[in-house]
Amino acid sequence: MRFRLKAFFILSLLAIDHLVASRQPIVIIDPAGHAKDLGRLLVEGYERAETLKFARALQKELAKLYNVKPIVSRSPGEEILPLQIPSFSNRIKSDFVLRIHMYREESEKPKLFLYHLLFHPMIDGANRISEPLSFTPLHRAHFRSVEKTRSCGTKMFDYLNQDSLKKYFDCYHLQGIPLRSLIGVTSPAILLELGICRENKWKSLVKPIAQSLSFLRSEVNNLQIKKQGDNHVVY
Repeated sequence: MRFRLKAFFILSLLAIDHLVASRQPIVIIDPAGHAKDLGRLLVEGYERAETLKFARALQKELAKLYNVKPIVSRSPGEEILPLQIPSFSNRIKSDFVLRIHMYREESEKPKLFLYHLLFHPMIDGANRISEPLSFTPLHRAHFRSVEKTRSCGTKMFDYLNQDSLKKYFDCYHLQGIPLRSLIGVTSPAILLELGICRENKWKSLVKPIAQSLSFLRSEVNNLQIKKQGDNHVVY
């Protein structure tokens, strides 16, 4: 058993090194729920199952549209521990994180909400000079990418709020709120919440949401976090 754990640990480190060395931008798709968290009740099932299905469908679509490496953060039956996803995201130096939530919406027309982590609009967005190899507290990890996150979220909203798409779903302005699930993430990170009246409704949202992430192609250089600045330890 001890040998297996060591082998698993070594393989995990090798996999992370391979991802970091990859020239493709890394996108983490993080579906809400896990083995011990069903999430919210939808119509016939729970949030946990549907967010995973959506994440996998979005993963395939992003791989087709952009030169990126999309990674779904969990597998069926896997338990996610607190801060596991932020830690993984930071270790592989991901370029963008998209957290997915779903809830039961009474109206036939789906609703899309965009959020990013924000504790205080003045303090969080203040310009700071960070020293290499410095320690960054968890609740300040997002300071490094507040502006990039806002830019990404605004571009998503601008695309999803087009007149041509308003007949299919409603999309609401990006909002900054305290979000426990995004604490500790240093890369740009958005939480996307989908309101659907029945489970299969999310299928019609995969392509427009994937297309709203076109900045992954057109602004890949802006999304890349400077490697010199990634020597910070988040605790």
